[in-house]
Amino acid sequence: MIAITAAAGKTGRHVLRAMSSAGLAVRAIAHSDAGAETARTNGAREVVVADLTHPDELPAALDGCSAVVHIGPPMHPREITMGQNVIDAAKRVDVEHVVLMSVTHPQLEPLLNHQSKLAVERHLLASRLPFTILQPMHYMQNVHVPDCVDNGRFRQPYSLDRPLSFVDLADVGAATAVVLSAPQEHKWATYELCGTDILTAHDIAHILTEVAGAAVRAEQVPVDAVLPTNAPDYTIDGFIRLVNHYDRYGILGNPNVLRWLLNREPTTFAEYVRHELG
Repeated sequence: MIAITAAAGKTGRHVLRAMSSAGLAVRAIAHSDAGAETARTNGAREVVVADLTHPDELPAALDGCSAVVHIGPPMHPREITMGQNVIDAAKRVDVEHVVLMSVTHPQLEPLLNHQSKLAVERHLLASRLPFTILQPMHYMQNVHVPDCVDNGRFRQPYSLDRPLSFVDLADVGAATAVVLSAPQEHKWATYELCGTDILTAHDIAHILTEVAGAAVRAEQVPVDAVLPTNAPDYTIDGFIRLVNHYDRYGILGNPNVLRWLLNREPTTFAEYVRHELG
């Protein structure tokens, strides 16, 4: 049995589906009953409701599992605490393998979400538990294709001319399943997961136009227009820092590791758009 945290989230759903499709028995750890139901519909064999900020709830949630995939909630003010609690509980109940979902370039100190991922990486390294750290790139799923096509606009709050790398979450899930299907081959490894595309917003709009057959233009909007509503100050601050960094530097990665893990070419952005349009 393999446990996965944040199983009902955007990343968790893709990873859970890939693990289930690979024939792995999965115990989903969800934060609520609604999340538990989402996990069941995405292939979880077992479901546990637990709060990752409550360390006393986690040993029982992980008991009997040979491995755990930990996915920290992005931009959460207690993400470090959650990650440390999961790792400590895994050690307590003798979990044999921790797969940590981190982020490409966690050493980017100005970015709060990267700081959190790096702190959890450090805690995992110090735990002496066998590990695989996965560092996915900026998700293609951050581009909501049907909305862009319906509205004729692709909107983002940073420079339209700044190139970024991308990865398809389905590929991230598939790579995770590869690691868990042959754990002895992937223990003590850190893998950057990145697709082949390096795209500006204008490139994205062009691909959307070509694939959908309908005009889509790129539009830069103020950061306030895309901030999450009713979020804590930490989350707002983290999002603003990320936007400022992308505006000035972008974020880039290399596809070679993902290509090797999947034994195929990573999904391109055009392929992702075709899939999203059905």
